[in-house]
This record gives sequence, structure tokens and C-alpha cells, in this order.
Amino acid sequence: MAATRPPSLDELSRYPTMTGWFDPRLLAKLLLQVIVSDLFGQYADRRLILAALDPVGADELATRARKFMPGQDNAEVWTFTPDESGAVWVDFIADLGDGFDATFAIASLLAMETLTVDGMKLPRGQLLVMGGDEIYPTASREAYRKKLRDPYDWAFPDPDPRLLKGPPVYAIPGNHDWYDGLVQFLALFSRREHLHLGGWRTHQRRSYFALQLTPTWWIWGIDAQLDDDIDQPQKDYFVAIAKSMPEGSNLILCAPEPGWQYTLKQGKSLSVTDYVAWLAVEHCKGVQIPLVLSGDTHHYSRYVGDDGMTSSSPRAAAARSCIRRIRSPTRWISIVPTMTSCGSAGG
Repeated sequence: MAATRPPSLDELSRYPTMTGWFDPRLLAKLLLQVIVSDLFGQYADRRLILAALDPVGADELATRARKFMPGQDNAEVWTFTPDESGAVWVDFIADLGDGFDATFAIASLLAMETLTVDGMKLPRGQLLVMGGDEIYPTASREAYRKKLRDPYDWAFPDPDPRLLKGPPVYAIPGNHDWYDGLVQFLALFSRREHLHLGGWRTHQRRSYFALQLTPTWWIWGIDAQLDDDIDQPQKDYFVAIAKSMPEGSNLILCAPEPGWQYTLKQGKSLSVTDYVAWLAVEHCKGVQIPLVLSGDTHHYSRYVGDDGMTSSSPRAAAARSCIRRIRSPTRWISIVPTMTSCGSAGG
């Protein structure tokens, strides 16, 4: 799927603006889509279909999770290369597919080779993770094109469309991605032909993923569908990955919702993240889960344990960071983001 040529200013003025969330007509349309997608999602779960079309064993799943590690014969694809401090940098973004202007602005920051924040130079991530709701308010081919594909293609022009090599992008769907039954999300992110999203490249085969970042750090992305549940193939997938992880690994979980915020109104959201965390603990001896990331709340906040070590971040902004070893339950909120690094001391 070739990138769209940059438009004229007149054409660009007709691109989608920010979603008018208080428009009664939009809210009525969304309600109808929620009802329809929830109903059909119970009887035609595309996660099950995708898993059935990808009948590989546990060894192959583990090999895919390690595909960007040094020594995997991946020089023509991509290799996670630690910097001089031993860190591998990751960019995380969620709730990104609203109006063109906002999406292009954040995509432009992600595309920069370095960002300077408080005098600290932060390199572009060797991995881009999209944490859900890649499109608003509803999923369609045109919406994905004008609110996701085009702004990312133009912010980070593909240096060589003929090559597969480029920083990988992995994504999990949020509820807005599910409003078309996940059709457009899968067409973009789970395709065998490797979508070129500007200079980034897709590699995942399913709507959830696991990747090894360093010898001791891993990242998992969860797809909870609309019903806040984990399907059996997804459970089997994460069990296989957990069994392949070295003892004492550190795991970053990416969830579509900050379930710890929603326990009083929709407790199932937290139970999904908790269940996947339990799978890791049950099948990987000594695993630590120091960080949980999510989108959905449309603002940045960071929950830190009262021991000053644990961190959970529901966020809608891009974060150029990796994580040092931190652990135990979350208790209170701090709105001030911090930059730390993974893969170095303690990782």
C-alpha cells in the first residue's frame, strides 16, 4: 500500500479535524456502533480467526519474539542495539488517531532522531509501540488513511520503500479500533507484506504481541477486545512466551485500558491485565513486572508506588523512554513524568 503524496494546502484544509465529542449525532452513531460491534464480537471474534490462520508452535512464537535481538540473522530487518549506557530506547503512544493536526504533530516528534527535554537528548526509539485507539471516533478505511497513515507517512518519510529494514512498529487495538470488528486494524498491522508506516515497519501477525528488548527485558501487548476478556489462543500465546523467557526477566505490560483506575465502575478491565500478569508469574520463574502502560484516558498521568519504585502510566502522549528496575503495587498518583532507561544497571 503506497503512501499518499503530500497534498496541497487546500486539500489539507479538508482533512479531518478533532472529533466533536459533544455532537449528539456523533454520540448516537457511536452508540449504534458499540451495540453492533459488541453483539457481533461475541459471535465472530477475529482474534480466534487470526490465530487459526497462524497455526505455529511455541518455538516459532518464541523465535518471532526474539527477532530483533542481536545474533538473530536480522541485519536486513532490524536489530535492537543498546546505546553506550546499555539502554534500548522505546517510544510509546496511545489514543493517537484523532484530528490530522494533532496526530501529525506527535508523529513529527516521534520521527525526530533526537528530542531535547530539560537539556537531555533522547534518541528516537528503536521500537514504536501504539497502545490502542489508533483511530477516532470509528474505524474505517478512510479514517485510518487520513488520521493515521498519512500523518505518519509524511512525518517520517520512508527513506527506501524497497527495503524492509526500518524501526519496527507494534500495536494493540483499543475499543475504537474494534468498532468495525477489527477489520482495518488487522489489514494494516497484521499483514504478511509488512506495512511501511513512513519509515516504520509492521511485523506482528496477531492483534497482540510479545517482544524481547534486551537479554533481561520484555514487552507484551494485550488485546482485550470489547468484552474485556482474553481468548484461549491469546492465553496460549503468552504462556508459550513466558515459558521461553529467562528466569528473573523484567516484563513491561501494555494494556488498552488503565484497569486500576476503573475498578469501581468496570472491574473486568483490571482483571484482564491481572490475568495476563498471572500467566507471566506462573510460567516464568522470578519474573518482575515493574511497569504497566496504557492509553484510553486521553491525558498523561503516572501512578507510582509509595515505595517510589512501581510505575503505572495511563497516557495519551508520546513517551520517549525506557525503564529501570521498579516494582510492587501502585498506591498514589504523581502527574510529573520522569525519564529513566532500561537495559542498563539493574536491568
